[in-house]
Amino acid sequence: NTFQIKDFIMIEVLDPGYYITIQDRGRFGYSNYGVPQSGCMDMFSAKNANLILSNSISEPLFEICMMGGKFLFKKETKISLSGALFEVVLNDQKVYNDLSIEVKKGDVLTFGRAKKGNRIYLAVKGGIDCKSVMGSSSMYKGISEDFIVRKKDIFKFSQNPSNNLSYEMVDLNIFDEILNVYKGPEFGLLSSYDKNLLFNKNFSITSNNRMGYFLKEKLNSNSNSIITSPTIPGIIQLTPAGDLIILMKDGQVTGGYPRILQLDEKSISCLSQKNTGNKFTFRLIS
Repeated sequence: NTFQIKDFIMIEVLDPGYYITIQDRGRFGYSNYGVPQSGCMDMFSAKNANLILSNSISEPLFEICMMGGKFLFKKETKISLSGALFEVVLNDQKVYNDLSIEVKKGDVLTFGRAKKGNRIYLAVKGGIDCKSVMGSSSMYKGISEDFIVRKKDIFKFSQNPSNNLSYEMVDLNIFDEILNVYKGPEFGLLSSYDKNLLFNKNFSITSNNRMGYFLKEKLNSNSNSIITSPTIPGIIQLTPAGDLIILMKDGQVTGGYPRILQLDEKSISCLSQKNTGNKFTFRLIS
C-alpha cells in the first residue's frame, strides 16, 4: 500500500508560497447558479506554458502569485514557465520563462519574488491530474475540494497525449500599460466630462485579488443605478461614489452598479500582471 502511494506521488508542494492555485480555462455555463467563471487570470501566458509542452490549452496548471513556492518532483518530466518574471531556480540553477525544461526525479523547483508582473504559470507535460467539478479543475472556495494549494499537497501528472500543434510564441506584451476597452451597456449614463476623463487620465491600482481590481482615481459621484444585471470578467463597474471596480475571474456574476466599460481578452491578461500602485490608461476600441 505504501509503495502504491509513493508510486503515484509525482510532485509535492514543499512551500505553498504567497498564493498558489490550480487553474485551467475556467468554468462556463453555471453563472445562473451564482458560480463564477474562475480560470487563469492571465490566459495568454497560461496558454503559452501549456503549448510549449504540446499540452492542450485546457490542461490544469499552477498559477503562482507574487512570491514563493517550492515543488519537489518525484518523477522525471518536462515543465515550462510563462507570465511574470520571477526569480526561479531548479536545484541551484536559474531557469527562465517560455522554454521546455527537463526535470529529474528528486529535483526541487523554487520560486522567489516577482521581479516584473504578478502571476507566473507552471505547466507540467501532460497536465496535472486533479478532480474536475462542473467541467473545470479551477480552484474556487465552496466548489473545488480546496481553494488554494497547501504545504504537503501532492499531485499526479496526467498522461494526456500531446496536441501535435506546432508551437509559436504569442507576440503579446503582457506588461502593456494601455488596456483596450469596449463600451459597456451603461456607458451612455456617463457625463461628457467623465467620458473624457476615462480616456485622458492615468489610473492606478489600490488593491487587487482574483475577484477584482480597485482603482485609486475616481469619476464624479453619481446617482446612477441599474437593476441587478449579469457581469463577466473584465467588466468595469462605477459605484455611486465614483469608484471604479474591474471584475476579474473569480468576480461575482451579477451586480447593481452601471457596467460602463469591458476589457478585451488581452487586456484582462495584462491587468492580471499589474499590482498595487501600477499605472495604466484605457483605450476605447470598437
